[in-house]
Amino acid sequence: MERIGNFSFMNRRKAIQNVGFLTGSMFLLPYACEQEPELVYSNFPLFKRKDQTLVSLLCNTILAEDPINFPTTENRGQFVMTMINDCGSPREISIFVGGMEAFKTSLSPTHELDFANLTPEEQNKFLEHQFYASTVVTEFLNLLKKYCLLHFETSENYLTQYLNYEFMPGRYLGRVAI
Repeated sequence: MERIGNFSFMNRRKAIQNVGFLTGSMFLLPYACEQEPELVYSNFPLFKRKDQTLVSLLCNTILAEDPINFPTTENRGQFVMTMINDCGSPREISIFVGGMEAFKTSLSPTHELDFANLTPEEQNKFLEHQFYASTVVTEFLNLLKKYCLLHFETSENYLTQYLNYEFMPGRYLGRVAI
């Protein structure tokens, strides 16, 4: 081990390794503390985890998920938000943003009442009332309904079991008499 001054090369290497380890740990620590990372959508930068949870709850109230019979790679709320963010027209995006605020206000003008705190019967009753009223909230809920149905109809089990869809066209039938 070569010594220059009071430090050896071995100690410098160890110090650099420790600095790298501490720096990496500082960057990873905030992500390690959360169970599920918060998704950020480019068209909805102000939508935080609470809003995303509300969208998921609304989607599951409109059309309940069945992960056993119809498994999907992402939950319904994530699918709806991703589709509106990535594929939605500017009109759909404005309906979504405006409808979300109008929905919160129609539920409770002072935002003191939360949709998650309602019983399932009250949630269904409230949504039924909102579907039949011609408001911004109705357009918002119809948009959610449209993408909830799309999520269900594109699940693998629905396509294969109910529509007899084949993912690979042109099935190979080995020895078949012609």
